[in-house]
Amino acid sequence: MSDVIDFEKPRQSTYSVGLDIGSTTTKAVVLDPQTHDVLYSTYRRHFAHQIESLEAIVEEVFERFPDRPCRFSMSGSGSKDLAAQLGIPYIQEVVANATAVQKRYPQARCAIELGGQDAKMIFFERDDQTGVVTVTDMRMNGSCAGGTGAFIDEIAALLKIDVERLDDAAAMGSTVYDISGRCGVYAKTDIQPLLNAGARKEDLALSTFHAIAKQTLGGLAQGLDIHPPVIFEGGPLTFNPHLIGVFAEHLGLSAQDIIRPKRPEAIVALGAAFALEGMFAHADAERSSAELLASIAQARHELSEHAASGARFFQSTAERQTFAERHRLPDVCSAATRAPGSTVRAYLGIDSGSTTTKFALVDEDGQLVDAFYATNEGEPLDIAVEALKKLARTYEDAGVELEILGCATTGYGEALFAHAFHADLHMVETVAHARAAVKYDPQASFVLDIGGQDMKAIWLEDGIVTDIVVNEACSSGCGSFLQGFAQSLNIRMEDIASAAFDAERPAQLGSRCTVFMNSSVVTEQKNGKTANDIMAGLCRSIVENVFTKVIRVSNLDSLGDHIVVQGGTFRNDAVLAAFEDYIGKPVTRAPYPGLMGAIGAALLVKAQVEEQVAREGNCMSTFIGLDALDAFSYRQRSNLTCPFCGNACARTLVTFSDGSTFVTGNRCERGSVVGDLGDEQTRAKLKQVRAQAASVPNLFKTREQLLFKEYPCTPLLPDQHTVIGLPRVLALWDQAPFWTTLLRALGFTPRLSHLSTRACYEEGLPSIASDTVCFPAKLVHGHLRDLARQGVDRIFMPVVTTMPTENRQDTSVSMCAVVKGYPLVIRNSDNPERRFGIPFDSPLFHWYSTRDMRRQLRAYLKEAFGIAPDVADRALEQARAAQVQFKDELVAAGREVLSKVEQEGGYAIVLASRPYHNDPLVNHDIDTLITSLGTPVLPPDAIPGVNDVDLRNSLIDVVNNFHARMLGSAVIAASSPHLEYVQLVSFGCGHDAYLSDEILRIMHEVGGKSPLVLKVDESDAAGPLKIRVRSFVETIGIRRREQAAGRKALAPVRPLEDPYHAKFEKADRKRRVILVPNTSHAFSMLMAAVFSKQGVQAVPLDIGREEAIALGKRYVHNDICFPAQIVIGELLAALKSGKFDDAHVAVGQGKYIGDCRLTHYTALTRKALDDAGFADVPIITNDDVDFHNVHPGFKMTVASAIRVAMGLPMIDIMEELLRKTRPYELEQGSAQRAFDAGLQAITDGMRESGVHGAKRGFKKAIELMKDVPYDRSRPRPTVLIVGEYLLNFHPGANREIERYLEANGFEVIEARMTDVIRKTYFYKDAQVREYKVDAGFSQAAWFSTANALFEHAHDVADRIASAHPLYTPVTRMGKLVEASDPIIHHTFDAGEGVLIPAEILEHAAHGCNAFLILQPFGCLPNHVVGRGIAKRLKELYPKAQILPLDYDPDVSFANLENRLQMLIMNARRKADPTVQGTQPPRIIGNVIHLDEARELPHTVAGCMAAVHDLNSSFASLYEKMKRERTPDLLSRLRFLLNNATAIQDEADELADYAQRLARRIDEVTRAAVQNAAARDAGERQRISDVSHAASEIGHLTSLEIALWAEQVHRRSSKLEQLFDSEKPGDAERLKAYTDEVMGLSEKITKRAEELGTRAAKVSEIAAQIN
Repeated sequence: MSDVIDFEKPRQSTYSVGLDIGSTTTKAVVLDPQTHDVLYSTYRRHFAHQIESLEAIVEEVFERFPDRPCRFSMSGSGSKDLAAQLGIPYIQEVVANATAVQKRYPQARCAIELGGQDAKMIFFERDDQTGVVTVTDMRMNGSCAGGTGAFIDEIAALLKIDVERLDDAAAMGSTVYDISGRCGVYAKTDIQPLLNAGARKEDLALSTFHAIAKQTLGGLAQGLDIHPPVIFEGGPLTFNPHLIGVFAEHLGLSAQDIIRPKRPEAIVALGAAFALEGMFAHADAERSSAELLASIAQARHELSEHAASGARFFQSTAERQTFAERHRLPDVCSAATRAPGSTVRAYLGIDSGSTTTKFALVDEDGQLVDAFYATNEGEPLDIAVEALKKLARTYEDAGVELEILGCATTGYGEALFAHAFHADLHMVETVAHARAAVKYDPQASFVLDIGGQDMKAIWLEDGIVTDIVVNEACSSGCGSFLQGFAQSLNIRMEDIASAAFDAERPAQLGSRCTVFMNSSVVTEQKNGKTANDIMAGLCRSIVENVFTKVIRVSNLDSLGDHIVVQGGTFRNDAVLAAFEDYIGKPVTRAPYPGLMGAIGAALLVKAQVEEQVAREGNCMSTFIGLDALDAFSYRQRSNLTCPFCGNACARTLVTFSDGSTFVTGNRCERGSVVGDLGDEQTRAKLKQVRAQAASVPNLFKTREQLLFKEYPCTPLLPDQHTVIGLPRVLALWDQAPFWTTLLRALGFTPRLSHLSTRACYEEGLPSIASDTVCFPAKLVHGHLRDLARQGVDRIFMPVVTTMPTENRQDTSVSMCAVVKGYPLVIRNSDNPERRFGIPFDSPLFHWYSTRDMRRQLRAYLKEAFGIAPDVADRALEQARAAQVQFKDELVAAGREVLSKVEQEGGYAIVLASRPYHNDPLVNHDIDTLITSLGTPVLPPDAIPGVNDVDLRNSLIDVVNNFHARMLGSAVIAASSPHLEYVQLVSFGCGHDAYLSDEILRIMHEVGGKSPLVLKVDESDAAGPLKIRVRSFVETIGIRRREQAAGRKALAPVRPLEDPYHAKFEKADRKRRVILVPNTSHAFSMLMAAVFSKQGVQAVPLDIGREEAIALGKRYVHNDICFPAQIVIGELLAALKSGKFDDAHVAVGQGKYIGDCRLTHYTALTRKALDDAGFADVPIITNDDVDFHNVHPGFKMTVASAIRVAMGLPMIDIMEELLRKTRPYELEQGSAQRAFDAGLQAITDGMRESGVHGAKRGFKKAIELMKDVPYDRSRPRPTVLIVGEYLLNFHPGANREIERYLEANGFEVIEARMTDVIRKTYFYKDAQVREYKVDAGFSQAAWFSTANALFEHAHDVADRIASAHPLYTPVTRMGKLVEASDPIIHHTFDAGEGVLIPAEILEHAAHGCNAFLILQPFGCLPNHVVGRGIAKRLKELYPKAQILPLDYDPDVSFANLENRLQMLIMNARRKADPTVQGTQPPRIIGNVIHLDEARELPHTVAGCMAAVHDLNSSFASLYEKMKRERTPDLLSRLRFLLNNATAIQDEADELADYAQRLARRIDEVTRAAVQNAAARDAGERQRISDVSHAASEIGHLTSLEIALWAEQVHRRSSKLEQLFDSEKPGDAERLKAYTDEVMGLSEKITKRAEELGTRAAKVSEIAAQIN
């Protein structure tokens, strides 16, 4: 047995090595644990070769310290799996960071760390009594890598500045431009036009640093206040010290407030090294060089072997050669091929792109005769001039005359080049690309052009453009996407295709944009994927991005049969091959893919010249000529502030050698004027451009003027001498006349915040609670500060949950969750009363009708201000009159504009948006851009009759007045020859995802038109937006010209047909089986049983996982919430499985009418079914109203509703008992088996006998759960999961998060499905009772009855479940919401509403400190009821860890796990009161399985460490007590005494581990011995050794430790009694007992060390056996 238990304690001279393997770099620190000196430190990029970089560092460490034993621990986003493979302790990076800061810089109050793709913020506080520094909160970025080192690398590459010199450049900058810090691709979209316009690189470098600071503060602080001193860490902050200065500027820090640590780039590695003294002090972490290097080699092999891979691009060399031959590109001709003395007559097309400059010469036959293609190096004009001069010299040297017949420009620099070269024609790039495509395929039906940062999808019919879709501000899937990753992988651009084709095991990365892709790439790197494998996956991801994020086409047949691909990105053969694989058919690659814009421009000027020659006999080109280029020059002046309006645009003025000028950077027409305002000619020019702009009606501006003017008002009360501030945000952009008039009538002085500015937004940025909330909401914080500066007496921002419908749809009463709920966010996270001392009034209103409005306003004004009801009524009448007048005047203006365009035969554009998009900062002056093109603009509420449109045949439910305006105006625009349609949406707006799809359908179905959808956020994307708008306007122009000439027929106007063509009829009740998807599988089984009891056939589906997610992503709009995608994906997976006949199947779907996207799941399902080829499959829902007549043959009955209500508490209790039992079961799998059998008994009973049968089944289920053997003598810490309920309960969607948490030592608590379903009835019943809402007698009675029914259901379930010893009756909703009412009132409804804070508060009060809020990316309610209230919850429970996790279809579990480990390790940290505060020690346990055997030493080490640290604390404090009994010392000793029983807990935990290890090893070894007939004697002996070792550990150690622990318990009790005693002799007895406790603690520690050693040996052998 000696080989099993041999052990040598770590020597004092052992060095501690901390390793940090991040997303882009590997860091290491060697620490002397005795002196805490850093003996060695390194920081290096790994270029996706993480294991190789680790190997090199390990070799270097052992070379430097060959005679010193070393102990290792690991941290970083790339190291967890690797650490497990190597058997080395792992510490989550934020925890490691905090450890290092606490050790080295205890004065810090906030740590900001920027890594390669990670950003962290840690908040600290010092206990005033003990002086102990504790971590109060930790924040880490999610999937987005904005503002990190990867971001800096991308920008440095774009600026053509070595990344090492970027800081020097920023230090010389003086002007700050608005640049997005969200991600590199957004920033490139902002920077490239500035570069092309001549902005200084130094200014752009400085602007990049400001973008990083804003992104970090806004994305991570999330409303938490940042107090100095602040410590700055990580590589980007190490190598860019000027960036720290920028942070200091934004935070208002002085030099004394800034901590610049030594080796800040290696702070996490340092923390990992320190952890070897603390949480890993007794871990088996010592490794020799040979051991560790051998383990690394083995890990490389194992990680690579188990990683999933995609198919290779080609299965054979011949297949690859065939592809290459089919797509071989022709060579471009040049002067060298021409005969001397000949003449080339050609048309010149110049394409000044975002990253490249191209030109093409096309001859009189339309053939390409010469071309140029190069990166523009940020100086496109210089590049073009030199290239054209070289072209002229080349032809001259060849003796060939080159005659330019005409010149045209296109691309980003279209206007600049047109001015510079006096081009004959310039056009938007989409038109040029379409023309070139038709040249090479006259039958082209679809053209996809992918450039450096833009993407254009063009549909054509008979050579005429019918629709254009351009990518949004994000350039995901474009050339820059590949370029950025190629650089990080150290692959040259020209080698990308060969690298991808050579990949043996291509990575599977999904369809994500650059920054979201980073975490997926890191995962693949950890799994041993090569750079080639990753590049292959990225090429495929580009294509997936095209179809999920840009084109959003589910039915690929709509692309037609003649598909042309072009653009520089399609020069890459791998992207081309991936595209053909995805669509399943061959495509035509344009012969000159990177030149198509230039070729199209040349062809278009050729057509113009030929048309003029045919018409007039000749045509003189305005092109300056190649000869003039030798004398061509220009002077560029940047940062010229425009003095002509409040925008103060930083303009660039280009003056050419012929005296002409060009201005760029201006946001309005006045900026095009150059001159002094005092100059008469300048004033005349200004007047002229203003008049020209005013000649085109802009009703967006008119609406703004009408909205904020003063309406007639008679004061009803004397002056109240109270100024009430109204933030000019969100709903006020719709209701300002109402509220300002109401306040004036009551004697108050309303004062609005000023119009939004960039400075206003940035001022409030650190207070934003959710970094992904829409830009209009983010602006609120800045407006509050503006009002505070104005000195208002109060700030008024009501919570209005519903508004009376203003259209023909009774359901159109809901308000957006963010609009109605943001005052709650302000009250809980940025309250002006607490921050500025200004009272913040946010009354809660539920206005379903005008009667509700009057009744509730009267009550509020009486209670808040003592205003009599009759006065309130009269003020209300004036307010409503003002609102009506505003609407009437706006509609009158709209009628006038429409009349004018009809008379002139022109058209206007409906700029459809939400009211707050009227804010010029939010809409980026798109209205002005459109009118500058000569087209009038109207908001949707200016369209006459917009609220009278019949929307009954809308695919979606109309639940919001703003939505109704947009849908109604879409119908009107589609029907009118004088209206076109542009929809403006906010990034992250969940509602606009389905709304945009429906507007597209309406426009196409009613009038054959295609709208333009523009997505905006805080990024200043003026360049891309301008291109998209101009593309749209020019496409409309082409269409209208073709129609006017009779070459294209006008599309007929058709009525909107019923979109639900497949109905579930009565006959289907017997003919079709209904597929019920999962929320939780238990709920799916319950619903299937209830449906079956009602007389239909229903089956629950299996839990959907990867296939369901992939199908949901393909057939559901990418911006729709993840739950919708996976639910619909489950249905599609079942239909595609072949198990069901389309003619005999239907699908079930949940239904709810309100502000949640669940309202529209039926519509989303219908669209997905149609697109996927299941148009004949009908849908049923639980909706008994069935407004759309989707299922006339089925209506869910009241009896079925009762069965659901009665069954819900039963399944909740079963799931609760499962979670209370599974972590403690003594027989693996027994709890799950009992749960499954019990659930089946409940649902079988429900199906057969309704509620009575379910009750019988439930009794049986409780007995089954009682029979499960378990041991809860040592409870685990608990973690509560709340948030969006499908993500909570659906293991496929949440990536098995429950099992993961249990495997990491937690007991999981879940919110209850009963409350989720009950919530709607509960809050509506409360609204009727408490707010007297006008619900009608029958509705009010139903809400009350339904709410009471749930109480009865709880009573029944409680009585039956009480037979189980683990069941505790739940806190029911009425009681549950009491604690959360001050945070979110129980009548407020949005998403899960009050349930999130209520559940957190309930369980926090009962000792739970870990909370997960699971939410779909872009879930609007969770911005309010999740992230929006986290700060307030933390104030109430400072020790609570609240971690929101965002999910989407492509979420990387590596990213989730990294953030989860932050929570897990924080919970595991031992609570040494001299270091970390006053949390009593607690150890997290694991059920031991052989496949987890390698984790055992770490877990046991944690037990040992906790006991050891408690012992050390006793010892150090006792020594001090002998010298001085100070009050502070005594209070700290009291803490130790109060928690002395923790020693027993730790000891028992060790014993428990030992026993479970023994049992498990015995089971496995018995099975192994039984099957070991063919094994040799040595193998059998080794198995026997394991069994004996386990037994010895389990039985001997357990008894000893238990005995000592009992003595400790008795002594600690006596210590408590003696502590305050003043009796003679008690002080000596106190000393004696303390010595005994210390001695016993030492014995426990020693025995625990032996246990750990033996366990490690057992684990090694067990792993070999396994």
